[in-house]
Amino acid sequence: MVINNGADSQLFLLEVTLASQSPGKTLTGLSPRRGQWFLKVPVTRLSQEIRQLTCLGVKILRITPVSLLLATVNLDWWLEVYTDNPRCLYYFGPFNSEAEAQYHQTGYVEDLQQEGADNISVQIKQCHPQTLTQEW
Repeated sequence: MVINNGADSQLFLLEVTLASQSPGKTLTGLSPRRGQWFLKVPVTRLSQEIRQLTCLGVKILRITPVSLLLATVNLDWWLEVYTDNPRCLYYFGPFNSEAEAQYHQTGYVEDLQQEGADNISVQIKQCHPQTLTQEW
């Protein structure tokens, strides 16, 4: 068994939640929802993920390096879908593999388009979302 302990194999577990809205800054017609979820991110994408989450108003509660033991724990694959109208974050899944998530991606995007969603972006991630739909 070969173990790669190089920088590119280092993983971090991000515990995140939507930042609560300030009083008086509530978006009309949208109800704020709360939820926490975990993202397993390689060190090579850590800065990019943190910037993207921050821009979306997500609060990072904790960043924890994943030990070799924890790295063997399998997180399910999910489609993480952002839309601008409505301004939502959706999680579709779980899937057993990245390939399975990729296979189903088109169907979920088409459904959202038929419902009138605009500016849809999709990422496939290994995570454990505790809330499947976040509106803000």
